[in-house]
Amino acid sequence: MFTITKNVRISEGDKGSVFKGYALSVIVGLSFFTHGVESNNLTISAHAGHFTTPDKVPWTTTALILASIFSALIQTYCIDKWGRKFGIYVVILLQGASCIPLLLEPSEIGSIVLHVLSGMSTAGLFICIPIYIREISATTGRGTAIALVTAMTAAGYLIRFGLDGENVLYLIAAMVMVQFVSLFLVVESPSYLVKTGKIEAAIANMAKLKCLSVDDTYILNEIKLLKEESVRGKPNEQLRLLDIWTNRIWRDEMKIGLVLYTITILSGCIIFLDQEKTLVQLKTSADPERILVPICLFAGTLFCVVSVRLFERKYLLTFAYSVMVLSMGTLGVFTQADLTVTSLRWLPVAALGVLVFGYGLAWGLPTIIMVEMLNLQIRSTVLGIVYTYSQIIRLVHVLTFEYLESNIGIYTLFYMFACVNIFGAIYTISSVPNINGKSVRQIEKQMKRIPLFNL
Repeated sequence: MFTITKNVRISEGDKGSVFKGYALSVIVGLSFFTHGVESNNLTISAHAGHFTTPDKVPWTTTALILASIFSALIQTYCIDKWGRKFGIYVVILLQGASCIPLLLEPSEIGSIVLHVLSGMSTAGLFICIPIYIREISATTGRGTAIALVTAMTAAGYLIRFGLDGENVLYLIAAMVMVQFVSLFLVVESPSYLVKTGKIEAAIANMAKLKCLSVDDTYILNEIKLLKEESVRGKPNEQLRLLDIWTNRIWRDEMKIGLVLYTITILSGCIIFLDQEKTLVQLKTSADPERILVPICLFAGTLFCVVSVRLFERKYLLTFAYSVMVLSMGTLGVFTQADLTVTSLRWLPVAALGVLVFGYGLAWGLPTIIMVEMLNLQIRSTVLGIVYTYSQIIRLVHVLTFEYLESNIGIYTLFYMFACVNIFGAIYTISSVPNINGKSVRQIEKQMKRIPLFNL
Protein backbone atom coordinates (compact mmCIF):
# COMPACT_ATOMS: atom_id res chain seq x y z
CA MET A 1 0.00 0.00 0.00
CA PHE A 2 1.44 3.39 -1.04
CA THR A 3 0.67 6.75 0.53
CA ILE A 4 0.73 9.36 -2.21
CA THR A 5 0.82 12.99 -1.21
CA LYS A 6 -0.01 15.92 -3.43
CA ASN A 7 3.70 16.64 -3.89
CA VAL A 8 4.53 13.20 -5.24
CA ARG A 9 3.56 11.56 -8.51
CA ILE A 10 5.09 8.14 -8.29
CA SER A 11 6.84 6.62 -11.34
CA GLU A 12 6.22 9.62 -13.55
CA GLY A 13 9.70 11.00 -13.03
CA ASP A 14 8.45 14.53 -13.59
CA LYS A 15 9.64 16.23 -10.43
CA GLY A 16 13.06 17.79 -10.04
CA SER A 17 15.66 18.30 -12.74
CA VAL A 18 15.17 16.50 -16.04
CA PHE A 19 18.03 18.36 -17.71
CA LYS A 20 20.68 16.70 -15.54
CA GLY A 21 19.59 13.24 -16.61
CA TYR A 22 19.78 14.23 -20.28
CA ALA A 23 23.15 15.93 -19.73
CA LEU A 24 24.63 12.82 -18.14
CA SER A 25 23.15 10.69 -20.93
CA VAL A 26 24.93 12.84 -23.52
CA ILE A 27 28.18 12.71 -21.54
CA VAL A 28 28.28 8.92 -21.33
CA GLY A 29 26.87 8.68 -24.86
CA LEU A 30 30.00 10.41 -26.21
CA SER A 31 31.55 6.93 -26.19
CA PHE A 32 29.12 5.98 -28.96
CA PHE A 33 30.21 8.96 -31.03
CA THR A 34 33.82 7.91 -30.50
CA HIS A 35 32.88 4.39 -31.53
CA GLY A 36 31.26 5.71 -34.72
CA VAL A 37 34.38 7.70 -35.58
CA GLU A 38 36.61 4.73 -34.78
CA SER A 39 34.53 2.42 -37.01
CA ASN A 40 35.91 4.22 -40.05
CA ASN A 41 39.25 2.51 -39.31
CA LEU A 42 37.69 -0.95 -38.86
CA THR A 43 36.72 -3.71 -41.29
CA ILE A 44 33.30 -4.14 -39.65
CA SER A 45 30.95 -1.81 -37.80
CA ALA A 46 28.59 -2.41 -34.89
CA HIS A 47 26.22 -3.90 -37.48
CA ALA A 48 26.59 -7.16 -39.40
CA GLY A 49 27.81 -5.13 -42.37
CA HIS A 50 29.88 -2.06 -43.13
CA PHE A 51 29.91 0.75 -45.66
CA THR A 52 32.64 -1.04 -47.61
CA THR A 53 32.61 -4.85 -47.58
CA PRO A 54 35.75 -6.85 -48.52
CA ASP A 55 35.40 -9.87 -50.81
CA LYS A 56 36.78 -12.19 -48.12
CA VAL A 57 36.17 -11.94 -44.38
CA PRO A 58 39.46 -10.68 -42.91
CA TRP A 59 40.92 -11.92 -39.64
CA THR A 60 40.34 -8.51 -38.13
CA THR A 61 36.57 -8.85 -38.51
CA THR A 62 36.60 -12.25 -36.83
CA ALA A 63 38.86 -10.94 -34.06
CA LEU A 64 36.52 -8.03 -33.30
CA ILE A 65 33.42 -10.19 -33.03
CA LEU A 66 35.20 -12.86 -30.95
CA ALA A 67 36.47 -10.16 -28.59
CA SER A 68 32.88 -8.92 -28.17
CA ILE A 69 31.66 -12.45 -27.45
CA PHE A 70 34.28 -13.29 -24.83
CA SER A 71 34.27 -9.92 -23.08
CA ALA A 72 30.49 -9.34 -22.91
CA LEU A 73 29.71 -11.60 -19.97
CA ILE A 74 32.91 -10.53 -18.18
CA GLN A 75 31.87 -6.89 -18.42
CA THR A 76 28.35 -7.85 -17.34
CA TYR A 77 29.81 -9.39 -14.19
CA CYS A 78 31.98 -6.30 -13.60
CA ILE A 79 29.12 -3.80 -13.77
CA ASP A 80 27.11 -5.97 -11.39
CA LYS A 81 30.07 -6.31 -9.02
CA TRP A 82 31.60 -2.84 -9.12
CA GLY A 83 28.90 -0.63 -10.60
CA ARG A 84 27.78 1.02 -13.81
CA LYS A 85 30.26 3.85 -13.41
CA PHE A 86 33.11 1.34 -13.34
CA GLY A 87 31.82 -0.18 -16.57
CA ILE A 88 31.77 3.22 -18.26
CA TYR A 89 35.34 3.79 -17.10
CA VAL A 90 36.43 0.47 -18.64
CA VAL A 91 34.79 1.36 -21.97
CA ILE A 92 36.57 4.72 -22.12
CA LEU A 93 39.87 3.09 -21.14
CA LEU A 94 39.54 0.52 -23.93
CA GLN A 95 38.68 3.22 -26.46
CA GLY A 96 41.77 5.14 -25.40
CA ALA A 97 43.92 2.01 -25.68
CA SER A 98 42.64 1.41 -29.22
CA CYS A 99 44.39 4.64 -30.29
CA ILE A 100 47.80 3.08 -29.61
CA PRO A 101 47.87 0.71 -32.65
CA LEU A 102 46.91 3.67 -34.86
CA LEU A 103 50.04 5.52 -33.71
CA LEU A 104 52.35 2.67 -34.76
CA GLU A 105 53.49 1.59 -38.20
CA PRO A 106 50.66 -0.22 -40.01
CA SER A 107 50.92 -3.99 -39.59
CA GLU A 108 48.66 -7.02 -39.53
CA ILE A 109 49.30 -7.61 -35.82
CA GLY A 110 48.57 -3.98 -35.00
CA SER A 111 45.32 -4.13 -36.97
CA ILE A 112 44.19 -7.27 -35.15
CA VAL A 113 45.01 -5.70 -31.76
CA LEU A 114 43.02 -2.61 -32.76
CA HIS A 115 39.99 -4.74 -33.64
CA VAL A 116 40.26 -6.81 -30.45
CA LEU A 117 40.29 -3.67 -28.30
CA SER A 118 37.41 -2.23 -30.31
CA GLY A 119 35.41 -5.44 -29.90
CA MET A 120 35.92 -5.38 -26.14
CA SER A 121 34.85 -1.74 -25.89
CA THR A 122 31.84 -2.39 -28.14
CA ALA A 123 30.54 -5.06 -25.75
CA GLY A 124 30.69 -2.61 -22.87
CA LEU A 125 29.08 0.10 -24.96
CA PHE A 126 25.97 -1.89 -25.78
CA ILE A 127 25.56 -3.42 -22.33
CA CYS A 128 26.67 -0.94 -19.69
CA ILE A 129 25.80 2.46 -21.14
CA PRO A 130 22.16 1.77 -22.18
CA ILE A 131 21.55 0.32 -18.71
CA TYR A 132 23.09 3.34 -17.02
CA ILE A 133 21.11 5.81 -19.14
CA ARG A 134 17.88 3.94 -18.46
CA GLU A 135 18.52 3.95 -14.71
CA ILE A 136 19.27 7.68 -14.39
CA SER A 137 16.56 8.96 -16.74
CA ALA A 138 12.99 9.99 -15.98
CA THR A 139 10.33 7.50 -17.04
CA THR A 140 8.93 9.75 -19.75
CA GLY A 141 12.32 10.59 -21.26
CA ARG A 142 14.35 7.41 -20.90
CA GLY A 143 13.54 6.17 -24.44
CA THR A 144 14.73 9.42 -25.98
CA ALA A 145 17.89 9.41 -23.86
CA ILE A 146 18.81 5.85 -24.92
CA ALA A 147 17.95 6.53 -28.57
CA LEU A 148 20.44 9.40 -28.54
CA VAL A 149 23.34 6.94 -28.48
CA THR A 150 22.36 5.46 -31.86
CA ALA A 151 22.19 8.96 -33.34
CA MET A 152 25.62 9.73 -31.90
CA THR A 153 27.02 6.55 -33.45
CA ALA A 154 25.59 7.48 -36.85
CA ALA A 155 26.99 11.00 -36.46
CA GLY A 156 30.42 9.43 -35.86
CA TYR A 157 30.14 7.58 -39.18
CA LEU A 158 29.72 10.90 -40.97
CA ILE A 159 33.05 12.23 -39.69
CA ARG A 160 34.92 10.38 -42.44
CA PHE A 161 33.50 12.79 -45.00
CA GLY A 162 35.09 15.78 -43.27
CA LEU A 163 38.36 14.51 -41.77
CA ASP A 164 41.27 12.45 -43.08
CA GLY A 165 42.97 9.57 -41.26
CA GLU A 166 45.39 11.57 -39.11
CA ASN A 167 42.79 14.11 -38.02
CA VAL A 168 40.39 11.27 -37.17
CA LEU A 169 43.04 9.87 -34.81
CA TYR A 170 43.41 13.26 -33.11
CA LEU A 171 39.62 13.49 -32.78
CA ILE A 172 39.39 10.05 -31.16
CA ALA A 173 42.16 10.93 -28.70
CA ALA A 174 40.48 14.25 -27.87
CA MET A 175 37.10 12.57 -27.34
CA VAL A 176 38.64 10.00 -25.00
CA MET A 177 40.25 12.75 -22.93
CA VAL A 178 36.98 14.68 -22.76
CA GLN A 179 35.21 11.52 -21.62
CA PHE A 180 37.77 10.87 -18.88
CA VAL A 181 37.40 14.40 -17.57
CA SER A 182 33.60 14.35 -17.75
CA LEU A 183 33.52 11.02 -15.90
CA PHE A 184 33.97 13.01 -12.68
CA LEU A 185 30.48 14.45 -13.25
CA VAL A 186 28.89 10.99 -13.52
CA VAL A 187 27.11 9.66 -10.43
CA GLU A 188 26.48 5.99 -9.76
CA SER A 189 23.07 4.65 -10.73
CA PRO A 190 20.58 4.68 -7.80
CA SER A 191 19.12 1.41 -9.12
CA TYR A 192 22.49 -0.31 -8.81
CA LEU A 193 22.98 1.06 -5.30
CA VAL A 194 19.54 -0.22 -4.24
CA LYS A 195 20.34 -3.57 -5.82
CA THR A 196 23.50 -3.85 -3.70
CA GLY A 197 21.75 -2.66 -0.53
CA LYS A 198 23.38 0.79 -0.35
CA ILE A 199 20.16 2.64 0.33
CA GLU A 200 21.62 5.82 1.83
CA ALA A 201 23.96 6.25 -1.12
CA ALA A 202 21.04 5.61 -3.48
CA ILE A 203 18.99 8.35 -1.81
CA ALA A 204 21.92 10.78 -2.04
CA ASN A 205 22.53 10.03 -5.73
CA MET A 206 18.83 10.21 -6.60
CA ALA A 207 18.73 13.62 -4.92
CA LYS A 208 21.75 14.73 -6.98
CA LEU A 209 20.13 13.57 -10.22
CA LYS A 210 16.85 15.33 -9.45
CA CYS A 211 18.52 18.36 -7.78
CA LEU A 212 16.28 17.90 -4.74
CA SER A 213 16.85 17.49 -1.03
CA VAL A 214 17.57 14.00 0.31
CA ASP A 215 14.56 14.49 2.59
CA ASP A 216 12.19 15.27 -0.26
CA THR A 217 9.15 12.96 -0.24
CA TYR A 218 9.45 12.36 -3.96
CA ILE A 219 13.04 11.06 -3.60
CA LEU A 220 12.08 8.76 -0.74
CA ASN A 221 9.15 7.32 -2.69
CA GLU A 222 11.28 6.74 -5.78
CA ILE A 223 13.79 4.79 -3.69
CA LYS A 224 10.92 2.90 -2.07
CA LEU A 225 9.70 1.82 -5.50
CA LEU A 226 13.22 0.68 -6.45
CA LYS A 227 13.48 -1.32 -3.22
CA GLU A 228 10.16 -3.03 -3.95
CA GLU A 229 11.30 -3.83 -7.49
CA SER A 230 14.53 -5.25 -6.08
CA VAL A 231 12.66 -7.41 -3.56
CA ARG A 232 10.36 -8.75 -6.32
CA GLY A 233 13.43 -9.72 -8.33
CA LYS A 234 15.25 -11.27 -5.37
CA PRO A 235 12.59 -12.40 -2.86
CA ASN A 236 14.80 -14.93 -1.04
CA GLU A 237 17.91 -12.71 -0.90
CA GLN A 238 19.45 -14.98 -3.52
CA LEU A 239 19.21 -14.95 -7.31
CA ARG A 240 20.59 -17.76 -9.42
CA LEU A 241 20.89 -17.90 -13.19
CA LEU A 242 18.41 -20.78 -13.23
CA ASP A 243 15.83 -18.57 -11.49
CA ILE A 244 15.80 -16.26 -14.51
CA TRP A 245 14.83 -19.13 -16.80
CA THR A 246 12.27 -20.69 -14.45
CA ASN A 247 10.48 -17.36 -13.98
CA ARG A 248 8.00 -17.32 -16.89
CA ILE A 249 7.84 -13.55 -17.18
CA TRP A 250 11.60 -13.16 -17.24
CA ARG A 251 11.94 -16.08 -19.66
CA ASP A 252 9.45 -14.47 -22.03
CA GLU A 253 11.31 -11.15 -21.79
CA MET A 254 14.54 -12.92 -22.65
CA LYS A 255 12.84 -14.61 -25.61
CA ILE A 256 11.72 -11.22 -26.90
CA GLY A 257 15.30 -9.98 -26.69
CA LEU A 258 16.71 -13.05 -28.44
CA VAL A 259 14.19 -12.76 -31.29
CA LEU A 260 14.55 -8.99 -31.79
CA TYR A 261 18.36 -9.10 -31.71
CA THR A 262 18.35 -12.00 -34.18
CA ILE A 263 16.11 -10.07 -36.56
CA THR A 264 18.37 -7.01 -36.28
CA ILE A 265 21.42 -9.07 -37.22
CA LEU A 266 19.62 -10.87 -40.07
CA SER A 267 17.75 -7.79 -41.32
CA GLY A 268 19.95 -7.51 -44.41
CA CYS A 269 22.27 -4.77 -43.17
CA ILE A 270 25.20 -6.92 -44.24
CA ILE A 271 24.19 -6.03 -47.82
CA PHE A 272 22.45 -2.67 -47.88
CA LEU A 273 24.99 -0.76 -45.77
CA ASP A 274 27.38 -1.31 -48.69
CA GLN A 275 25.95 1.14 -51.21
CA GLU A 276 28.21 0.05 -54.06
CA LYS A 277 27.20 -3.61 -53.75
CA THR A 278 23.49 -2.82 -53.47
CA LEU A 279 23.42 -0.55 -56.53
CA VAL A 280 25.89 -2.52 -58.64
CA GLN A 281 23.33 -3.11 -61.42
CA LEU A 282 23.20 0.63 -62.16
CA LYS A 283 26.73 0.27 -63.65
CA THR A 284 27.47 3.91 -62.82
CA SER A 285 27.53 5.88 -59.59
CA ALA A 286 25.99 9.31 -59.12
CA ASP A 287 27.36 9.27 -55.55
CA PRO A 288 31.08 8.41 -55.71
CA GLU A 289 31.56 9.43 -52.07
CA ARG A 290 28.84 6.96 -51.01
CA ILE A 291 27.29 9.45 -48.63
CA LEU A 292 23.69 8.32 -49.19
CA VAL A 293 23.78 5.40 -46.71
CA PRO A 294 25.39 7.25 -43.75
CA ILE A 295 23.11 10.25 -44.25
CA CYS A 296 19.94 8.15 -44.36
CA LEU A 297 21.12 6.09 -41.37
CA PHE A 298 21.66 9.28 -39.38
CA ALA A 299 18.24 10.59 -40.44
CA GLY A 300 16.62 7.34 -39.29
CA THR A 301 18.28 7.49 -35.88
CA LEU A 302 17.23 11.13 -35.45
CA PHE A 303 13.65 10.21 -36.30
CA CYS A 304 13.86 7.50 -33.64
CA VAL A 305 15.07 10.04 -31.06
CA VAL A 306 12.10 12.32 -31.79
CA SER A 307 9.37 9.71 -32.22
CA VAL A 308 10.24 7.28 -29.42
CA ARG A 309 8.82 9.72 -26.88
CA LEU A 310 5.57 10.09 -28.81
CA PHE A 311 4.80 6.57 -29.98
CA GLU A 312 4.86 3.11 -28.46
CA ARG A 313 8.10 1.24 -29.10
CA LYS A 314 6.48 -1.80 -30.70
CA TYR A 315 4.54 0.35 -33.20
CA LEU A 316 7.71 2.18 -34.22
CA LEU A 317 9.61 -1.07 -34.64
CA THR A 318 6.78 -2.66 -36.62
CA PHE A 319 6.64 0.42 -38.87
CA ALA A 320 10.41 0.28 -39.39
CA TYR A 321 10.35 -3.41 -40.34
CA SER A 322 7.44 -2.79 -42.73
CA VAL A 323 9.29 0.05 -44.46
CA MET A 324 12.35 -2.18 -44.82
CA VAL A 325 10.27 -4.99 -46.34
CA LEU A 326 8.78 -2.74 -49.03
CA SER A 327 12.18 -1.25 -49.88
CA MET A 328 13.84 -4.66 -50.03
CA GLY A 329 11.17 -5.91 -52.43
CA THR A 330 11.98 -3.03 -54.76
CA LEU A 331 15.74 -3.58 -54.51
CA GLY A 332 15.28 -7.30 -55.06
CA VAL A 333 13.86 -6.54 -58.51
CA PHE A 334 16.66 -4.15 -59.44
CA THR A 335 19.52 -6.40 -58.26
CA GLN A 336 18.70 -9.41 -60.45
CA ALA A 337 21.69 -10.91 -62.20
CA ASP A 338 22.35 -9.80 -65.80
CA LEU A 339 19.81 -7.00 -65.46
CA THR A 340 20.74 -3.65 -66.99
CA VAL A 341 18.71 -0.83 -65.52
CA THR A 342 17.82 1.63 -68.26
CA SER A 343 14.72 3.31 -66.84
CA LEU A 344 13.56 4.42 -63.42
CA ARG A 345 17.20 4.51 -62.34
CA TRP A 346 16.24 6.78 -59.48
CA LEU A 347 13.92 4.16 -57.96
CA PRO A 348 16.56 1.75 -56.55
CA VAL A 349 18.51 4.71 -55.17
CA ALA A 350 15.38 6.04 -53.44
CA ALA A 351 14.51 2.53 -52.21
CA LEU A 352 17.98 2.16 -50.70
CA GLY A 353 17.65 5.50 -48.92
CA VAL A 354 14.25 4.54 -47.48
CA LEU A 355 15.58 1.10 -46.49
CA VAL A 356 18.53 2.53 -44.58
CA PHE A 357 16.25 5.12 -42.98
CA GLY A 358 14.00 2.32 -41.73
CA TYR A 359 17.01 0.41 -40.43
CA GLY A 360 18.24 3.54 -38.62
CA LEU A 361 14.85 3.77 -36.94
CA ALA A 362 14.81 0.08 -35.99
CA TRP A 363 18.45 -0.42 -35.04
CA GLY A 364 18.39 0.86 -31.45
CA LEU A 365 14.81 -0.08 -30.52
CA PRO A 366 15.52 -3.68 -29.39
CA THR A 367 18.05 -2.37 -26.88
CA ILE A 368 15.60 0.28 -25.65
CA ILE A 369 12.88 -2.35 -25.26
CA MET A 370 15.14 -4.71 -23.34
CA VAL A 371 16.57 -2.26 -20.80
CA GLU A 372 13.11 -0.82 -20.10
CA MET A 373 11.42 -4.20 -19.63
CA LEU A 374 13.83 -5.92 -17.28
CA ASN A 375 13.81 -5.90 -13.48
CA LEU A 376 16.87 -4.15 -12.02
CA GLN A 377 18.07 -7.41 -10.45
CA ILE A 378 18.39 -9.18 -13.81
CA ARG A 379 18.83 -6.24 -16.19
CA SER A 380 22.55 -6.53 -16.84
CA THR A 381 22.65 -10.35 -16.73
CA VAL A 382 19.89 -10.85 -19.29
CA LEU A 383 21.16 -8.07 -21.56
CA GLY A 384 24.66 -9.58 -21.39
CA ILE A 385 23.32 -13.02 -22.35
CA VAL A 386 21.23 -11.63 -25.22
CA TYR A 387 24.11 -9.49 -26.51
CA THR A 388 26.54 -12.44 -26.40
CA TYR A 389 24.04 -14.57 -28.30
CA SER A 390 23.59 -11.82 -30.90
CA GLN A 391 27.35 -11.65 -31.49
CA ILE A 392 27.53 -15.44 -32.01
CA ILE A 393 24.74 -15.15 -34.59
CA ARG A 394 26.56 -12.20 -36.14
CA LEU A 395 29.82 -14.17 -36.42
CA VAL A 396 28.08 -17.12 -38.11
CA HIS A 397 26.21 -14.73 -40.40
CA VAL A 398 29.34 -12.86 -41.46
CA LEU A 399 31.36 -16.03 -42.08
CA THR A 400 28.65 -17.76 -44.13
CA PHE A 401 27.38 -14.77 -46.09
CA GLU A 402 29.97 -14.91 -48.89
CA TYR A 403 28.95 -18.50 -49.68
CA LEU A 404 25.27 -17.59 -49.77
CA GLU A 405 25.98 -14.58 -51.97
CA SER A 406 28.00 -16.58 -54.48
CA ASN A 407 25.49 -19.44 -54.67
CA ILE A 408 22.07 -17.76 -54.68
CA GLY A 409 22.78 -14.12 -55.58
CA ILE A 410 22.08 -10.79 -53.91
CA TYR A 411 18.54 -10.40 -55.23
CA THR A 412 17.49 -13.73 -53.67
CA LEU A 413 19.10 -12.68 -50.39
CA PHE A 414 17.07 -9.47 -50.45
CA TYR A 415 13.87 -11.53 -50.63
CA MET A 416 15.10 -13.80 -47.82
CA PHE A 417 15.94 -10.85 -45.59
CA ALA A 418 12.58 -9.28 -46.44
CA CYS A 419 10.92 -12.44 -45.08
CA VAL A 420 12.95 -12.08 -41.88
CA ASN A 421 11.70 -8.52 -41.49
CA ILE A 422 8.10 -9.59 -42.19
CA PHE A 423 8.39 -12.07 -39.33
CA GLY A 424 9.93 -9.30 -37.22
CA ALA A 425 6.98 -7.00 -37.85
CA ILE A 426 4.44 -9.71 -36.99
CA TYR A 427 6.31 -10.84 -33.88
CA THR A 428 6.85 -7.30 -32.61
CA ILE A 429 3.22 -6.18 -32.93
CA SER A 430 1.94 -9.38 -31.32
CA SER A 431 4.45 -10.18 -28.58
CA VAL A 432 6.18 -7.00 -27.40
CA PRO A 433 4.31 -5.31 -24.51
CA ASN A 434 3.48 -1.61 -24.26
CA ILE A 435 6.50 0.06 -22.67
CA ASN A 436 6.27 3.81 -23.21
CA GLY A 437 5.84 5.52 -19.83
CA LYS A 438 5.34 2.22 -18.02
CA SER A 439 7.09 0.99 -14.88
CA VAL A 440 8.71 -2.45 -14.71
CA ARG A 441 5.77 -3.73 -12.65
CA GLN A 442 3.23 -2.48 -15.21
CA ILE A 443 5.21 -4.14 -18.02
CA GLU A 444 5.46 -7.41 -16.10
CA LYS A 445 1.67 -7.44 -15.61
CA GLN A 446 1.27 -7.34 -19.39
CA MET A 447 3.72 -10.24 -19.74
CA LYS A 448 1.39 -12.43 -17.69
CA ARG A 449 -1.05 -12.49 -20.59
CA ILE A 450 -0.87 -15.38 -23.04
CA PRO A 451 1.09 -14.21 -26.12
CA LEU A 452 -0.12 -14.86 -29.66
CA PHE A 453 3.15 -16.65 -30.50
CA ASN A 454 4.54 -18.63 -27.56
CA LEU A 455 8.05 -18.90 -29.04
